[in-house]
Amino acid sequence: MEARAAGFHRLEEMLPAHTIYKGLAAHLNEVGTILNGTATDPKDELRRRLIVVAGESSVLAGWIATDLGNVSAARNFYDTAEKASKEANDPAIIACAFGYRSYIPSGKGNHGRARSLLATALQHLPMDTSPGTTSWLAARHAEESAALGEKEAALQSWADANEAFNIADPEEDRVWTRFLDRDRFDSFQISTYAQIGRLDEAEQVARAVIARLPEVERKRAGIILGDIATAHIVHGSVKEAAKAAREGLAIIRETESGIWLPRFIVLAESLRRWQTQPPVRAFLEELAVTKRQFSASPR
Repeated sequence: MEARAAGFHRLEEMLPAHTIYKGLAAHLNEVGTILNGTATDPKDELRRRLIVVAGESSVLAGWIATDLGNVSAARNFYDTAEKASKEANDPAIIACAFGYRSYIPSGKGNHGRARSLLATALQHLPMDTSPGTTSWLAARHAEESAALGEKEAALQSWADANEAFNIADPEEDRVWTRFLDRDRFDSFQISTYAQIGRLDEAEQVARAVIARLPEVERKRAGIILGDIATAHIVHGSVKEAAKAAREGLAIIRETESGIWLPRFIVLAESLRRWQTQPPVRAFLEELAVTKRQFSASPR
């Protein structure tokens, strides 16, 4: 069960959400059935490990349900994760849940709410419990602070993230930290630096990351390009913003990563005033196609 939970977290990085959702739900049902057949005993280490599996699987199910647009199911999964976190005395699980939930308001441009969720996540996580989780959450806090225009807070959070990442071993940490390799961590730097005005540094890192990404991790490139497009808008480079946004949107459509679509919708609203310019018009037209594709999908 532990290996299977870890496997689902791996698959989420490579496959569209709808292709693994049913299997993950069945896995959670099996874990629940086993737990229901065991007596509650705080000293039972096997039961505690199964509860941790339930929590680790529930946070991923909540993330995927959000991607599929099923908000009520996501809420239920996150509630299950919180209960598992408390029963197993494993605060990292609830910290992960808050981290995942922060992407929802962020994608809609509500960076204050996103940062609040991340601050709560970090408060739940005791120091040195999971350096991989700390580095991820602090990096997210940095990019949300940058999005709010708070440069000093962003740089402080980035320093915290970098310090934790330097001692972290994501592969040996938690199942949800295994995505946090050098490329993914660099993508947080790209987002943070781009939004605080270090655009040249951000774009240089971005192109290097995209060039070395393997094909199975294409969705990351879409996220990175969305960040670069946002930065170009902030700095008044409309054509470059539209170009990066269109390139990123194509990847989001290709990988069926619907959870990131709101970010591109926010980009479109920022670019709409320049819709007579060909690059912007092309992006807006492709966004309309992409929205129809996701709304018509059987996901």
